[in-house]
Amino acid sequence: MRRDLATGFAGCLDALSPHVARDLFRERLDDATGHAGWWDAESRGNWLWGYTMLAHLSRSEDHRARADALVRALRATQDPDGYIGIHSAAARYPAGDAENGELWAQSRAILVLLAHYELTSEAASLESARRAADLTLTKYGPGRPHFGRCSTLSDRTGQTHGLCFADALEVLYEATGDDRYEDFARWLLDDFDAWPVPFPNDDLAAASLVDPLRPLHGHAVHTVEHLRAVAFGGAPGASRLQAALRKLRASATKSGAVIGDESLHGLPGPGAGYEYCTLTELTFSLARLAQHLADPALADWLERLVFNAAQGSRTADGRALAYLSSDTRLDALASRPDSYSLLSGRHGRFKLSPTHDDVACCCNPNATRLLPHYVGAMWMRCADGPALAAFAYGPSELRTVVDGEEVVILQDTAYPFEDEIRFTVTVAAPLRMRVQLRRPGWAAAARVEGVPCCEHDCWITIDRTWRGSTSFVLRLELPVLAERYPGGEVAVLRGPLQFVQPVPHRSRVLRERPHAPWHDEELLPADPGDVAARLPVLECSQPDLGLAVTRDAGGDPDDPWSDPPLCLAGSGFVLVPIGAAPLRRAAFISR
Repeated sequence: MRRDLATGFAGCLDALSPHVARDLFRERLDDATGHAGWWDAESRGNWLWGYTMLAHLSRSEDHRARADALVRALRATQDPDGYIGIHSAAARYPAGDAENGELWAQSRAILVLLAHYELTSEAASLESARRAADLTLTKYGPGRPHFGRCSTLSDRTGQTHGLCFADALEVLYEATGDDRYEDFARWLLDDFDAWPVPFPNDDLAAASLVDPLRPLHGHAVHTVEHLRAVAFGGAPGASRLQAALRKLRASATKSGAVIGDESLHGLPGPGAGYEYCTLTELTFSLARLAQHLADPALADWLERLVFNAAQGSRTADGRALAYLSSDTRLDALASRPDSYSLLSGRHGRFKLSPTHDDVACCCNPNATRLLPHYVGAMWMRCADGPALAAFAYGPSELRTVVDGEEVVILQDTAYPFEDEIRFTVTVAAPLRMRVQLRRPGWAAAARVEGVPCCEHDCWITIDRTWRGSTSFVLRLELPVLAERYPGGEVAVLRGPLQFVQPVPHRSRVLRERPHAPWHDEELLPADPGDVAARLPVLECSQPDLGLAVTRDAGGDPDDPWSDPPLCLAGSGFVLVPIGAAPLRRAAFISR
């Protein structure tokens, strides 16, 4: 995260992209129905949200000061009645069948303010967010729907994005306890469900989920982000959520990605495309669903997604990413078509770029949110406390208050490249508290050394009175596992990491930027013969598939993707983590 701010596009995207630089929250639009009118609000809003979280969570002082100033500038755009959005007074709050980005743009701004409040305790940001949401609550409701009432296949991208106004409502509800926000989220989901199917991005509408055989077909980003609205705005009980998760799991590759190039279709084979926006929204959704379902298996999916698909779709230095990527990637060419370019004729989603301005500047701004969402999901407070649950793992420091006492928990680890996590719990005064550690589903064994514990339902529980500082270690036994793609090919996984055969590559610059080192580029095999090279044969009957774990501690521990410290060696070949192989084969044959 610190490197992305210091040298990646995350810290300067508003200087690289005019779409991120353009401030629609200040400028305002006179037309509320234009399909593309709201896009720049999404680009700027998602980037400022991610940038604010990155700056504060990584304690990058210069970026933190700049993010704070940008948030205060956003607050200054608020009208006296509380409105924060992108439309002039005459164009606000269109209802029914009008395609618009009203709620979508508002949610991006409000979530920036709420993240800023969570990270700084600056009350003005919470008050600004609350005034903005309270105004919107008066503009929609029974008799004034936001969503359509006629079945249609016409584009409604901004309108269906608006269901994620529920994201802002959920954070407001958590911050204030005001039931109005939960009630409006339920009304918004009911309003979405009242739109007769089919309509664009209706995968998680109630009428669509009733049929377990109805395939997912919408824009994958919408489908995975709507999970959060179903979780917060749905009726008590998890049956609808579970139906949605079953369908999404059936569309997930072994790297954790839900496919969609950009539309969601086909089987999740090793060459199926997936969008970086989908990876970010799925990361956020899995974290939110964990709160509602308390299911540790969601963390297995979360870790696999973040450490594989997400890392494998970007460069290690944070300077560029692929808008669309895939598990097996034998090239990254701008000319490769996707389901949208077949209609528009505009290619370019599979190349690497710091902005992707020529297609749509959405994935790069969204990418700044991914790691903060992961960090935000690492620890959760248990409803039957006083207790804290370690939901996902990685080097971090938690500072919180339990029963009025300050608690600090340090995770010292190189996970996912290391099989042990060293915890230190420090309390300001003696405190009776449970600490629950998730037992990953891929671990053959997990044991805690240093304190008494017990294990139940995939959780390892340490229930004791804590005094001063207490250290203990979680050790994981991680076998090498084979999982099959739909065509029968085998993916290789160990713990949360997927391992692939790297294909040596060369870069071809497509577009130079005014300032180095920024450019768009393609990746091609260094030698065409590398693509035709013999695939390794895996010995599935042997322990660890006949592969040996090799470790190298000589690299930079803060940059493990450039020189991976953990690899798998076979007879005449070496497999590396997917995030360390810009071009790669992810699927193998076995015997």
